[in-house]
Amino acid sequence: MRKKRIILLLNEKEKMFFNIEKYFFLFTFFFVFQLGVFAQNPQLPASKKVSFEINNQSLATAFKKIEEVSGCKVVFDEAEAGPYRVSCTVRNKPVREALSVILSSIEGRPFLSRISGTAIQIIKTATGNEYTKAYGNVVDANGNPLPGANIRVKGTITGATSSEEGDFTIMIPKEGNPVLVFSFVGMDGKEIPYTGGYLNVKLSDGTILSDVVVTGIFNKAKESYTGAATSISSVELENAGNRSVLTSIRNIDPSFNISDDITIGSDPNSLPTIVMRGASSLPVDVRDLQTDAQSRRAANQPIIILNGFEISLSRLIDMDENQIENITLLKDASATAMYGTRGSNGVVVVTTKKPKQGRLLVTYKGSLNIEAPDLTSYDLMNAKEKLAYEQAAGLYDSRNAIYRQELQDLHNNRLIDAERGVDTYWLKYPVHTGVGSRHSIALEGGEEKFRYSAGLSYSNIAGAMKGSERNAFNGNMFFQYRIKNFTFQNDLQVSSTKSINSPYGSFGTYGGVNSYWTPYDSKGNLVKKLEDYYYLSLATTNSIYNPLYNAYLPSKNTSDYIQILNNFSVEWYVLPELFFRGQFGVSSLKSRSDVYTSAEHTMFDDYVEEDYERKGRYTYGTGESSRYEGQITINYSKTFNDKHQVFAGLGWTLNEETSENYSITGEGISVINMDFLGMASKYLKDGRPSGTEGITRAMGFLLNSSYIYDRRYFIDINGKYEGSSQFGTNKRFAPFWSAGLGWNLYNEAFLKDNSVINVARLRLSYGVTGSQAFSPYLAMTTYQDFGGKSYRGWYGVYLMALGNSDLAWQKTNQYNLGTEWEMFDNRFRLNVDVYDKITDNLLTSINLPTSSGFSSYKANVGKVENRGIEVSANLFVLRNREKNYSWAIGGTLAHNKNEIKEISNSLQFLNNELLNQTSSVNPSFLYKEGESINTIYAVKSKGIDPSNGKEIYIKADGSETYTWDAKDMAPCGVAEPTAMGTLNTTFRYKGWNLSAYFSYRLGGQIYNHTLASKVENIYPYNNADRRVFYDRWKAPGDVAKFKSVTDFSTTNATSRFVMDENTFAFQTINLGYDFPSAWTKQHLSIQYLSVKGYLEDILYLSTIRRERGLDYPFSRKFSLSLTARF
Repeated sequence: MRKKRIILLLNEKEKMFFNIEKYFFLFTFFFVFQLGVFAQNPQLPASKKVSFEINNQSLATAFKKIEEVSGCKVVFDEAEAGPYRVSCTVRNKPVREALSVILSSIEGRPFLSRISGTAIQIIKTATGNEYTKAYGNVVDANGNPLPGANIRVKGTITGATSSEEGDFTIMIPKEGNPVLVFSFVGMDGKEIPYTGGYLNVKLSDGTILSDVVVTGIFNKAKESYTGAATSISSVELENAGNRSVLTSIRNIDPSFNISDDITIGSDPNSLPTIVMRGASSLPVDVRDLQTDAQSRRAANQPIIILNGFEISLSRLIDMDENQIENITLLKDASATAMYGTRGSNGVVVVTTKKPKQGRLLVTYKGSLNIEAPDLTSYDLMNAKEKLAYEQAAGLYDSRNAIYRQELQDLHNNRLIDAERGVDTYWLKYPVHTGVGSRHSIALEGGEEKFRYSAGLSYSNIAGAMKGSERNAFNGNMFFQYRIKNFTFQNDLQVSSTKSINSPYGSFGTYGGVNSYWTPYDSKGNLVKKLEDYYYLSLATTNSIYNPLYNAYLPSKNTSDYIQILNNFSVEWYVLPELFFRGQFGVSSLKSRSDVYTSAEHTMFDDYVEEDYERKGRYTYGTGESSRYEGQITINYSKTFNDKHQVFAGLGWTLNEETSENYSITGEGISVINMDFLGMASKYLKDGRPSGTEGITRAMGFLLNSSYIYDRRYFIDINGKYEGSSQFGTNKRFAPFWSAGLGWNLYNEAFLKDNSVINVARLRLSYGVTGSQAFSPYLAMTTYQDFGGKSYRGWYGVYLMALGNSDLAWQKTNQYNLGTEWEMFDNRFRLNVDVYDKITDNLLTSINLPTSSGFSSYKANVGKVENRGIEVSANLFVLRNREKNYSWAIGGTLAHNKNEIKEISNSLQFLNNELLNQTSSVNPSFLYKEGESINTIYAVKSKGIDPSNGKEIYIKADGSETYTWDAKDMAPCGVAEPTAMGTLNTTFRYKGWNLSAYFSYRLGGQIYNHTLASKVENIYPYNNADRRVFYDRWKAPGDVAKFKSVTDFSTTNATSRFVMDENTFAFQTINLGYDFPSAWTKQHLSIQYLSVKGYLEDILYLSTIRRERGLDYPFSRKFSLSLTARF
């Protein structure tokens, strides 16, 4: 949509927003600076040094004295303090120590203190037991100290934190059999009854889900969470891969389904298609499903939330993985209802690491990465086989004797070259072994009140095709400041990525070049044309261009973006059980793309003389987008009578997103190495600048609540009432909600003393979520100008699309039944989820006949259902915590069935239109009730007739024919596996760690495009798969899978090429070693040192033979990484 005046106004608006953003960042910088100065101020009330003397006075008088000399407010119960008298002398000590002197002078130490800002709370213990100090040290499985580990006395509020060296001191009651609870982020917790003496505590790496589910809005206790969610720790991510966050997630949870795209292969600059729990949306225009995978991806992709702020898929791909603390996959309505209009496709919540308390720590991680092309799926004919195929196909035959002799001479010349050893393997030329690297450095530190972290990272991915690269730079700064009952946080992230596409073009081009040609002449010079032969029979010259020629010309094909994201939040703890949280985030992104084609490029060779001045082309694109997102939440959590736990949260959200994109193509760049748009002499013929713009706004009100009774029964109720500018004026707001029930069986009396079952939980939920992955102007009547054409000086517009004020939200009703089991001292774990998703008011664009006066109309057109099951299991075959070794195996399984429940008359009209087409090489996407969105439609085939080599088709009425008819297309398979999953194993011994991950897909069908394009529908002029020569019909009586070798007619969509697919892939294996911390400290002055080696995409086995990596090859990946902490 082109709207010149509106675009100019938006430019001014964007300038205003940019200025606001600039001042906001300056304010943040100075605010952080001031807080840093304030954090270092030694005169904070709690650290102020005081002096006083008390001689046999009441405890209440001592507290008043503290207030007098320090300026702090001491809150205590005068009745509880009344019986006690104290005597002590304090000289130049901080308030905290002065208070400790007073309380320790009381026999039995019946009081505890809590300091928050200028407030001091005095708490008397429930029993009045005498207290004693417990000492100890906390380390990880390799003996490395754990600074910041949490230690608390079970059943009390008494707690402590371990020091930089892992040491801790905590006051515990002398009576009552106290139990100490130890915890550390990313590790299994531990409870130890205290019987006296020094404690050496060792925590092992976390192997189960965290006790808290991070939803990106409200954090929920897993014990009372009814939603279906998978939490992935940073340790699990590191074990599952080293090259891509996305593939690491897939290796852990198959419900995060990355489509196996045989076209883009391992292209580092292409975005994958991701679906969670099946496709539930159609593209804005269902016709896009026939040709545009990108539209399908956008319609079903889950949203990605980074620290509460929505980001793009490309941003997640380019993130520094070392920043990530946790990733949570939210799958059902109970988990995603709080995201309202954005939740139906699932939510990926990414949480970055927060700085730990202690002295400054510096962590470096570097890795060397290698990508080697995997060409094993290609099975092309060699020079002699290709010539034999050409002979059999009749390429050198003619009824005219003169022409026949000419063709035979051509064959003989080619055969002479083949006999003297010319057999070029063209696939080797555009590929190489890419060598890249990644580097990241992070620092963190601070104390209880003020913590900070900063990091820089650089990633260079050298792809398997020559000249293909992706370079990403990331920087981040984070601070957290606590004062009194307030906590301030600011997270600033800057990312810049540049993508460079290979100058060698599409990889598939090289697979079609005949192997009896060579790219160089006898002198070693690169040739422009491989063959330039004049055919008498055709009275024309056939020129075959060398695909390498264009690769060596000056060219440019790049795209880059820079994004700044700042997220500021404030938390106010009004009471221990009540706090407010406000968050505001702003994101600004600027992108650019450049494509330059030299005037010497072969694409210009067929220009006629008057077009010579048009040679040379440059396309420049630029875009800007910004997003503003605000959120306020109120959280209340309280336990009553040790049995009733209540949580309630209210919230308000507001966001706005704007975008503008422009593109311009100039031509006539005669200087062959001048890759500059300004050198173009004109616009592209019949072309002009183009662009799009959009703005969306949304606002919502949140409710999140839960109730737990006696840690056994729990209920969740979540909701969001949200409105968006994207939908009809009569349907702007809609409610989205969920309700769930749960039962912790393991807390029932009949299982409490059970030594076999550790955790047994059942949960059930139902809810309604929405989707808005669509154009911002779907519901509006839109116009298009006449492209600069005028009538008597007047310019006009015409209707482009008809608005719909009643366009409603696309809603997904979701049921989920889940269970979680942990047994045998947590040696065995099993999670099962069964779900049913029904998407109603399916939203898409329907094209109308021209007689209606409109080209398209947006409408709610049907209903789609996804039903499935997800299973994950883990087992410790061996585990010895004392000797520090373990061996674990695990597996996952996911099954999803997609079904169209209802379609509208509009979709039925589209089906009929597709059934009236005269030909279709690729299978069509039709929409029929009772079938899947992914159903493959083709004409059923009985096979190849042995008598004549023709294909026998089966018509809709069951009769047989040699003629293909689109009206006979029928369901021939579903392009979705019946089951898919992963297998994994991890072995740990002291500092050694070995992990391996596998994946499998069972059932489902695919359309074998190799057979459709490289065995049939192939002319003998180009090279092809060997089956084109060995497996095609040649003579009467041949029983063959493919039609006659001399039949060059088009093979339309046929069930012969629909095949059952089962695959098994060895995804990754890694071996690492963590050096003992005592040794590294003594010999290297390093706190932590680890090395790790990875192999990824090692093996791929399939029941189908087909070429994989058509535009870009797949690759095997190798990497070696080193991590050091100082």
